[in-house]
Amino acid sequence: MLIRDTFRYALCDIFFRTFCRAFFRAPRTIFRLMLVGVLALIVTGCSSFSLESGVPQSKPAARKLPPNQYEVFGKVYEILPDNLGYLEIGVSSWYGKKFHGRLTANGETYDMFEMTAAHKALPLPTVVKVTNLDNGQSIVVRVNDRGPFHDDRLIDLSYAAAKALGFADKGVAPVVVEAVDEINHPELGAIEPHEAFTYLQVGAFRVNASAQRKLALVRAALPPETPTRILVSETEVGDLLHKVWVGPLQNERLEAETIAQLLAANLGQPLRVSVE
Repeated sequence: MLIRDTFRYALCDIFFRTFCRAFFRAPRTIFRLMLVGVLALIVTGCSSFSLESGVPQSKPAARKLPPNQYEVFGKVYEILPDNLGYLEIGVSSWYGKKFHGRLTANGETYDMFEMTAAHKALPLPTVVKVTNLDNGQSIVVRVNDRGPFHDDRLIDLSYAAAKALGFADKGVAPVVVEAVDEINHPELGAIEPHEAFTYLQVGAFRVNASAQRKLALVRAALPPETPTRILVSETEVGDLLHKVWVGPLQNERLEAETIAQLLAANLGQPLRVSVE
């Protein structure tokens, strides 16, 4: 490559010298204009390569991240140091045929008919209980993959898990994800079960802006530490519903107080969902 580029530079130099002699000897202006055009083409061609093209160019070094971080699509994600006591509410999606047979993040082969899941932050593997807030159904799955890489999604279930939760014919569903500490940490022995968590659905809207307005009213009526959010569900016909949720509420007293506050603010009687 280096020899070839050097030879090209030599040819350009010869063409340039020849042009200069021809230009000043040309008797007519039109010939001189033609020579200027030829020179422009030569300069353009010569400037299209460089001696540096003969030297292999190394790619920019990949960003080095600590062991508890990884990067996908330019965004850095951080892995939780532990899964003990993990509990979160969010939106679940599912993945199937497109990824069937591919390797998961921990080196296993993804099987869409197994009860597995993908999560952005939980250590691999982690066993979690997933409850569909739309119908109250619960399953236990093993997290062995990373994803879903969407800001509005919490977990990606296998096809079999989504089917067991009753939303395989849809795209998404609101869920509660809870780590099963008895399985993930057998060294702790028997763990005393917690009381059932309660979630309250205060409204469901086809338009996100309407749900946002309802959420603002709910937050104004409740103490600031009360967890509230909007989660997306999909109907049987494929329409999206934006649901306003309150919770988890850890005991019956807190649940009763929250319902009373919502009713006092004329926000309607909420729908109650209990997660064992």
